[in-house]
Amino acid sequence: MKKISFILFLFSVSLSSKAGYDLLFCTNADSLGNCKGKGETFEWKGDKTALEIVVMNKDTIGTGKLKFMLFAMKNDREGTLYADLSLHVMPNALFAVKKLYFYKPGYYKVDVLDEKDKFLTSGFLTIIDRKE
Repeated sequence: MKKISFILFLFSVSLSSKAGYDLLFCTNADSLGNCKGKGETFEWKGDKTALEIVVMNKDTIGTGKLKFMLFAMKNDREGTLYADLSLHVMPNALFAVKKLYFYKPGYYKVDVLDEKDKFLTSGFLTIIDRKE
């Protein structure tokens, strides 16, 4: 029984991010994929708030296209699909940058998939109301 529990634990850990993939949320990313203003909480800018999502891999991205599934979340487990976007990736790229626009404050989740819809990584972010 302990062996089965351990295997299930390893399986659940492997689902959280495919080996080597990281996801960063930034106010801006330069041409080398360096994340500026990195965080998980950002202030609402008004009409819309733009953020850049940086997907990195310790080797190469390994796919010609990334899919970004953006969910407006009620909590960590329940959400509604907010946007389904894609980005073509250069061969042998170590990182990819995608700009996302948020049209209202809220709690969001981003899942990143490869061109065959295999899960690569995910992350949560919060857009908070402007301080008065």
